[in-house]
Amino acid sequence: MKSILELNDKKVPVVRVDKSLNKYSDVVLFPEKVEKAKKAFEKLGVPDLKKV
Repeated sequence: MKSILELNDKKVPVVRVDKSLNKYSDVVLFPEKVEKAKKAFEKLGVPDLKKV
């Protein structure tokens, strides 16, 4: 594993995720946004990523 100083020399962003956030892994935090996205997918469809 590389040290943070080695990563900083290469201009790679370093992100550390707090493990206490795992308690939200099965919780919908923004149900209104999820519903809005579902309606958009129903209306517009899901983009075909194989063509890209």
